[in-house]
Amino acid sequence: MSFRVLSWNINGLRSFKTDMKEFLTNLEADILCFQETKITRDMLEEPLAIVEGYSSYFSFSRKRSGYSGVATFCSKEATPIYAQEGLSGLYGGSLFDKGGTPEVLAGHWTEEELRSLDSEGRAIITQHSMKGNNSKLSSIAVINVYCPRVDPEKPERRVYKLRFYELLRQRAAAIYATGCHVIIVGDINTSHKRIDHCDPDDNEDFELRLERRYLDRFLIPVYKEDNKDIDERGNSEDKTNTTLLTNAQQLEGRKFSEAEFVTNQKDIALDDSAYEEDVNTDEYLLESASNFQVVDTFRYFHPNQQEAFTCWNTFTNARSSNYGTRIDYIFTDESILPIIDESIILQDVMGSDHCPVALRVKGELSPSSTLPDVCTKFFPEFKGNQQKLSSYFQPVDEIPTFKADDRAIQLTCGNKRKLNDLKGKSVSKKKQLCEKQIKLNSYFSIKPKKMEESKEILSANEADIKGNKSCSKNTYASSYSNGEHFSKQDDKHSPETGNEIYDGTTTTPNEYEKGTKSPEKKVSSQSSGWGFLMKGPKPPPLCPGHQEPTVVRTVRKKGPNMNRQFYACARGAGREGDPNAQCNFFQWVGKK
Repeated sequence: MSFRVLSWNINGLRSFKTDMKEFLTNLEADILCFQETKITRDMLEEPLAIVEGYSSYFSFSRKRSGYSGVATFCSKEATPIYAQEGLSGLYGGSLFDKGGTPEVLAGHWTEEELRSLDSEGRAIITQHSMKGNNSKLSSIAVINVYCPRVDPEKPERRVYKLRFYELLRQRAAAIYATGCHVIIVGDINTSHKRIDHCDPDDNEDFELRLERRYLDRFLIPVYKEDNKDIDERGNSEDKTNTTLLTNAQQLEGRKFSEAEFVTNQKDIALDDSAYEEDVNTDEYLLESASNFQVVDTFRYFHPNQQEAFTCWNTFTNARSSNYGTRIDYIFTDESILPIIDESIILQDVMGSDHCPVALRVKGELSPSSTLPDVCTKFFPEFKGNQQKLSSYFQPVDEIPTFKADDRAIQLTCGNKRKLNDLKGKSVSKKKQLCEKQIKLNSYFSIKPKKMEESKEILSANEADIKGNKSCSKNTYASSYSNGEHFSKQDDKHSPETGNEIYDGTTTTPNEYEKGTKSPEKKVSSQSSGWGFLMKGPKPPPLCPGHQEPTVVRTVRKKGPNMNRQFYACARGAGREGDPNAQCNFFQWVGKK
């Protein structure tokens, strides 16, 4: 027996239009962890939250609407015993043996900082009971996280991100200390090694980034195969720090004593004065009050696999050329490694700018008979005890339908006041009003009064036309259209091209001269005029590298060119010199 844990940054839960049960079933996992749901509690609809055969657990952003957010769905066979929102322990839910309380966190934490780190809805923890091969029960915690991203325009977010990393590490350490295995899944928002990035910097700045240096200390470089050297895109210097699997601690339900836990902590816990002295440097962000470490399970099974990316830039169509980064991970404590079957990246699963990652664990989950109190099933709005605010804005009365002369005239106004005003009016008046409405086509046809004016213009110019029989059709069109719009027939060819603008049904100057036709016979169709006004966009230029039509893109970066459009190669971004990747063609829209 085995069970599967899946993690996926879905970039908006509401963007999936399929049935939620079908969506979850197709992913074939027992525990499904989603990041960047972009749902706040007021947006959460019942079909997304209450799914037959699953229990769900959400964390919402308390700062911005439609931002961040994570959700964990557990099948009936994986119903958790405990669940908790956030990493701080200050929000809803609880974990086994007080593993989720603020008091067990090592290091320096204030309540204000803990609430701030948990206010963006970036973590959900579910704790499950697992039966091993020896039928002995043990517990396992799945921490679903969506780590912050560092906005280049907001450098202060780097401090926020590193403190979130530290809080994640401390919570995982506290859970592990209760004798529970730990699995951390989610979007970590950092590509750890050069092998995890499509285009790392050639200099040392890549390794010097604080996020990567923190992960160096948080992760154990353990590999399933014998200690093989990682190629030049990896970091071969980690070989000397490799830990043998035979040295892994085996928990098997064992619980750490409080003394053991304290002994296992690094003796670097900062007091208030030391903390204040170090805040002016970046190095303090790398210090941790714990020596707890985890293993990158994908690299444990695939230490040398290149181009194993999980995220791509959709703006440049980079997924088509697999030009991305690996920022979605599944970390575990070292003691659980012997019962892990596989850790894989599902690059073929589409639907987001990320792809899922999955882990298979040997063992059988023992479902809880009761749901944790933070389960969305217990939300008041889904129990029928409280109406959602959106329900007060639904239409109250059904829109009535009136009939007259076998024609149904349906009111399309949902305003109750207007509806009451219309009840006293006769149906025939409504019909008259509808019939008097001017059609849009009428603006592009020549009216009788205008036709008479055209006769006068023709009479006045008749002498000139006779005197110059070689008068071009375009010249005549210019004099005839003085003060008039062309019909659609007149505009069969654009004047800008230099081609004729008349078809076979249109009167020519020679025919007027011979008297075989008169301007009264010039008839415009009801759909006339649009061809003259809307000539359609010009075809995009071809890129010189592939001789293929280019695509239009828009500048999103703030600056003088923001929202300007340009042509670029339609192919996906790729490494320099790759013939299948996009060429460097660039041209502003509207310029030659």
